[in-house]
Amino acid sequence: MRMICLRRVGVCLLGAALYMALPNSARAEGDSWKGTSQETFLKSALVKKYQCFTCHTITDTGGTVGPILNMSGLRREKEWIRTWLKDPNAIKPGTKMPMFPFSAQELDQVVNFLSRMKRPLHTQEIINSSKSPVEKGRALFKDYDCSACHRIGDQGRFVGPDLTFVGLRKTEQWEQVWLKDPTGFKPGAFMPNFHIPKEGILHLAAFLHTLQGQENEAGRLWEFMINFMIDNRDVQRGEMVWKRMGCWGCHGEAGKGGIKSQNAAAGHETVPGLKEVRDKYSKEDFFKKVSTGTQVPAVSKDAVPQPYACPAYPEDALNRQDRDDLWAYISSLAPRKSKWKVK
Repeated sequence: MRMICLRRVGVCLLGAALYMALPNSARAEGDSWKGTSQETFLKSALVKKYQCFTCHTITDTGGTVGPILNMSGLRREKEWIRTWLKDPNAIKPGTKMPMFPFSAQELDQVVNFLSRMKRPLHTQEIINSSKSPVEKGRALFKDYDCSACHRIGDQGRFVGPDLTFVGLRKTEQWEQVWLKDPTGFKPGAFMPNFHIPKEGILHLAAFLHTLQGQENEAGRLWEFMINFMIDNRDVQRGEMVWKRMGCWGCHGEAGKGGIKSQNAAAGHETVPGLKEVRDKYSKEDFFKKVSTGTQVPAVSKDAVPQPYACPAYPEDALNRQDRDDLWAYISSLAPRKSKWKVK
């Protein structure tokens, strides 16, 4: 019980720090939520009792550890929300979301609140507009509330992979396949199927492909403010760099690997873990691989999408501090070396 309490305190402190680092525009939008279900939920006794806003943003208030909840009903069905609240770790192992002791009545109330929190989409209006495909994709990204889970630079959340460099990591064809049916492509994927029309998927993929690090400095500055306030050490700072670069999207939580690489040739079917990196490579050799990228052979040259592969990140993607911190984090993933030697 003591460990659970300490964990919750740690998450609460982190959430508070992250909230204070939010740009003002993300924290104060006036009266835009007055009279809405979101405002009612924020002011409810349930939110006050369980301090949901410590980790989640509701209206324009709250932390950034968990997803923004304003459009939770857009992303999830009622029964999914109920199952998640009963035992978050059963759906997403390793999640920071604790299992709260909701009574049956409280659980019903929270499920009803969250499932009602959404607004009408403007998908067809955006598709039919005179904007360019990329601008349509940008508008759809906002309309579907993608920043509730994904970050670009200093905006959004890091529940799902950071998208600051997604245009380097993935092709437009990969994004099109993924957006059509995330769980069909990757069984057990946390991202739901939004059932986006084909034209919308093409526009979203076009927009995502443009994201090739333009907001990298903004993301770095955001991380600096967080680290300044909560005094993280190099390993914790390195984990933020790891997420900004999108490494965990392929290599898995804590670099465990094992994620299936769709359409990869025999012998390359799963993405490797990174627990052996510290002992297998020098720091210099590791970052040479990061700068040159890694090619993964496909099952055929016509395979769509192509398998996961680490891109060649530009030289300015990682500054000296980023490299030192990322190496500290990568090194922390390796098994501890025993002090005792068996003769």
